[in-house]
Amino acid sequence: MEKKEQLLKSLEYFKDWSNYLLVTTVAAVGWVGANGGPSLNANFIVPIIWCFALSVVLGIFTLALIPLVAEKITDDTESIYYVKGTFRLLWMLPPELSFALKYVCWPQHVLFIAGIILYAAGISADRCSGG
Repeated sequence: MEKKEQLLKSLEYFKDWSNYLLVTTVAAVGWVGANGGPSLNANFIVPIIWCFALSVVLGIFTLALIPLVAEKITDDTESIYYVKGTFRLLWMLPPELSFALKYVCWPQHVLFIAGIILYAAGISADRCSGG
């Protein structure tokens, strides 16, 4: 298998993972936003929702970048994470922006993990306070 084919295959796996993470994060926003989850300390709900919501936005950008990155992959490409996808935020209006996958997927993952940790802390705080 040529290097370009390997990179495109890894991008395909990355796309699948990003889809699963985005769906999971949207479900988490709905779960926490709808009822706070089981016995969740109220002080934690807003930060959790913001972590998950920002993760969702970055997940959408991640998925939007994947075809743009795929177009630019060559046999000389080192990693899919460093290829910059170029796009316009507002269709044909300037400015033209360029982002590498790592600039959106890394914070997406960090915010998702932060949301999970805050969720666990919120449940623990409620249980420790006798809730």
